Order: sequence, then C-alpha cells, then structure tokens
Amino acid sequence: MMQKEKLVNTIETDKAIVGLREDGIYHVYYKPNTEITVELQAEMHKIFRELTGGKKGYFIFQAGEYVSVTSEARINAVKTEEDSYTCATVVYVNNLAYKLIAEFYYKFNKPKQPYKVSSDFNKGIQWLLDLRKEVEEKVQIN
Repeated sequence: MMQKEKLVNTIETDKAIVGLREDGIYHVYYKPNTEITVELQAEMHKIFRELTGGKKGYFIFQAGEYVSVTSEARINAVKTEEDSYTCATVVYVNNLAYKLIAEFYYKFNKPKQPYKVSSDFNKGIQWLLDLRKEVEEKVQIN
C-alpha cells in the first residue's frame, strides 16, 4: 500500500522505499522479506538525513510481508532514538503479528517522542498532521 502517487521525493533501495509525501509526512516502506538489522538502520539514518535536510520530521512506517527485526536492531533503535530524524512516529500495522511487535516495542522501550500504532493508514497520517499542527501553533504562541 505504498502510496507512490502522493510522494514528491523518494529514495529507493533493495530493502526500502522512503519518500516525502505531498503533505510533508515521510513514508517509509520496508519491502517484503526484509530483515531490519543494525546495518540497515544505519543506511536508513543516512537516507532520512538526506530527505529531511538534517531536520526532524513526521514519519509513518509500513512493512511488507515477512519483514523482521533482529534483537540487536531493537536494542539499537532505543540507543539511537535521540539521533533520529523523527520527531513523531506512526507504525502502520496491517496484521496481528506486526501489531503485537509494534505495541511490545512501545510498552517496553517507552519512546521519548510521540509514537502511535495504527491499523488505519489514513488515521495514522491524520494523527501526524494534527500533531504537527499542534506543535506549530505552540511555536507561534511562544
């Protein structure tokens, strides 16, 4: 369900497609049968930096069939959160296994930034847009 028609700028590798949507949200799609490793996380970090221009952004993550995450990558995700280019994250889940993994991560790793698991892609996008608007309004007030 990668909505390529909504992307204005993309970078594609053999493992993922990362794109900036028309609405300013970054969409990360891990291709089927991808194993998320520490090495892939480092590669993705470089891609995120390139697409965001080094600034933090609002991201929705999606995985194709049979995507897995190594235990080292789960640990690394927690360690590198502060250096991430994400300021808020939605994990879009389209099956029970992915939902359990995403909720387990949230429950035990307590991300420091806003994090939501959503089984409705459009509601996940809307949550990010609302959050961005709320943050922008607070900045204007101050």
